[in-house]
Amino acid sequence: MADAMETLKGLLGDGAEDKIKNVMSSLSGGGGENALDQGSLDDIMQIRDIISRLSTSRSDPRSNLLMSLRPYMRSSRQSSIDSAVRLLNLSKLAALFR
Repeated sequence: MADAMETLKGLLGDGAEDKIKNVMSSLSGGGGENALDQGSLDDIMQIRDIISRLSTSRSDPRSNLLMSLRPYMRSSRQSSIDSAVRLLNLSKLAALFR
């Protein structure tokens, strides 16, 4: 989950944390100054679309192969496999924005 949040922050660009905080405060029913406006609704819709696309594309055979080999590798190779899987996930994100 933390990996997805970092990826989401990278996708939203500058001020990503502020955008996420605004969306979360709007959803939690914050005060009058945090009321939903068109900008925060657009942010919510973007975040929802990205998360739904990521959750539906979980079955990548390349990632599945690497993760199945991971327990049989030494620890230095395991960290390399983790990095490779993260890069594969980032490549999926790039494809989503095309």
